[in-house]
Amino acid sequence: MNKNLLIQAISEILQRNFESQMNSSKKTRADGNDSQSKSEGKYDTRSIEENYLADGFARQAQAAAGAMTAFKCMPLRNFDRTTPIDLSALVQVGFKEESVWFFLAPAAGGTEVEVEGKRITVLSPESPLGSQLLGLKTGGLIHSPAAKILAVE
Repeated sequence: MNKNLLIQAISEILQRNFESQMNSSKKTRADGNDSQSKSEGKYDTRSIEENYLADGFARQAQAAAGAMTAFKCMPLRNFDRTTPIDLSALVQVGFKEESVWFFLAPAAGGTEVEVEGKRITVLSPESPLGSQLLGLKTGGLIHSPAAKILAVE
């Protein structure tokens, strides 16, 4: 698989997420500072709540921007049957009833993309499954959940 296409697909999702969160932050901040949100009494906290929400959207946008930077800086390595799994590994894991492709990356865990007909889920090394995969090779077993490493690219 062309990992550059994979990185591009993930980056596009992160870019859309960044833009969406920034737009939400700006709109919510504007709503919170609007004259109609002005407090009508000491228990009216609409403006404060809107600004807290805007801060949350801004933090999520920053996280997406940080993830984009992490992907741009991550070296893409080639793996074979004897190479231990590490960042930038594309791993096919066989579970009882299905096999799933994962891409080990420093950020954006849980992001799903489809590239070259394969559905791929980004997995961070901090996740329970990601931490179990690190250092294993093709044919290796993980125990929770029970699975076997079918391929590493």
